Amino acid sequence: MESDRFSREELLAAPPAKWSWPLRVRLQDVDAAGVVFFARYLEFFHDALMAYLDEQGFDLPRLLEEGEVLAPVKHAEADYLRPLRFGQRCAVEVLAAKVETTQVTVAYRLRLEDGTIAAVGQSMHVAVDARSFERRELPDGIASALDRL
Repeated sequence: MESDRFSREELLAAPPAKWSWPLRVRLQDVDAAGVVFFARYLEFFHDALMAYLDEQGFDLPRLLEEGEVLAPVKHAEADYLRPLRFGQRCAVEVLAAKVETTQVTVAYRLRLEDGTIAAVGQSMHVAVDARSFERRELPDGIASALDRL
């Protein structure tokens, strides 16, 4: 059975991403050691996913307001390969998605300006009914947009 997750090796070896989100490390992203706080990487990944879906024409605030379907995170992970510091420019590559009927796993790679990979990660989202929290099918449009990655 094919895994619903990506391996670290798959994320590192993936071809150049079709879509990426530029990022500059802000002061509030770093910790007392002067490097990006570990949880911020997951925020960067999520922000890139939201930007991708927005660019694909999804009005996420409206979809949440309509309150029919939600996609909470079931699993998230990151592998940290290089520290990021205040002011650095980089890009979050939204690499690929494993789309299933009721869930999707999205793969990310964070690349520095010089091409060095600073982190890889993934997030798994489960589609649920907003009222009952029972699993339901991913909305067709979102599943299609993620399949295009």
